[in-house]
Amino acid sequence: MTEPKTRVSIICPAFQEQEVLPHFHRELSAVLAPLESVYEFEVLYIDDGSRDNTLAAMKTLATLDARVRVLSLARNFGKEAALQAGLEHAGGELIITMDTDLQHPPEVIPLLLEKAREPVDLVITVRQEYQKPGWLNQLGTQAFYRVLHSLSEIEIRRETSDFLLMTRKVADVLMRMQEKHRFMKGLVHWMGFAYLEVPFRPNDRALGQTKFSFRQLITLGKDCLFSFSKKPLTLATTFGIITLCVGLIWALAALLHFILQPGEFRLTEHYLIVSSHVLAGAILVTIGILGEYLGRIWEQVRSRPNYLLKYDSESKGNAERADWKPHHAAFAARNGLAPPGECDESRAR
Repeated sequence: MTEPKTRVSIICPAFQEQEVLPHFHRELSAVLAPLESVYEFEVLYIDDGSRDNTLAAMKTLATLDARVRVLSLARNFGKEAALQAGLEHAGGELIITMDTDLQHPPEVIPLLLEKAREPVDLVITVRQEYQKPGWLNQLGTQAFYRVLHSLSEIEIRRETSDFLLMTRKVADVLMRMQEKHRFMKGLVHWMGFAYLEVPFRPNDRALGQTKFSFRQLITLGKDCLFSFSKKPLTLATTFGIITLCVGLIWALAALLHFILQPGEFRLTEHYLIVSSHVLAGAILVTIGILGEYLGRIWEQVRSRPNYLLKYDSESKGNAERADWKPHHAAFAARNGLAPPGECDESRAR
């Protein structure tokens, strides 16, 4: 009696990736083919509200490949929301998350699955050579991780990636965390499950340009910092104490000056300007930190969903595969992909 295959779900969020998707799927399929005697694969493509033809490309891939399931978010909710949608719809005992731009090489998947045989719940990839983006993003990333390490309750190495494998147990715990500002790379470390690390060398983007802007990096940094640490609130108190001490020292110096040299003492305008700016700056920083936490509490209390789904290819059964149209054939021919029947026959062989 043959042992049942282990089901593996591969979650692939994408935003504006119509050019690279066929190349990614072709490489992914080539890597998965030798493993199908042991594993049953499910590939979930999540369209994060793309404005180009990313969703159309995903639908065509679902027509070509029975393993593919397509989810589309109602708008651009962000990568973390797309990952959450994938986790909530994945049916695998093992779950892999990876990007579709081929910077996460599919060739690493067999090693992740091999490591998953050991008594661990997570297999995390670690970049061997960090790909340097533009100087502004590079500077922002360095500053982000320095601040994070000094203030956060958890330690996240800069080289770690959200290209990882998790067991169903970890995925279930993640799904129970209904946070509005999610940072999955931080959450998996916070949970404390046993994990192994796998080194990998990230590739350059196969096609197109990164859609991750400096503004999104700042947002991600705030989500990580304020979701995993209350130290900024302590810092606000520290700023207030320091400002108070500086003010008292200044007042004491002015008093001594007045006592020792009463004829020369003058409360200059420079003193007033500097002291008022120091005090105002400390107050504004404190208000800003409090506002950040209060805003997050407000968003959490509203209990709005982190994403809305507008399309699920499985909601229509096999309608996507039955709906083989000329534009699907053109897409397949253009990108070196086989029609549905040929795909199924090749896997059966």
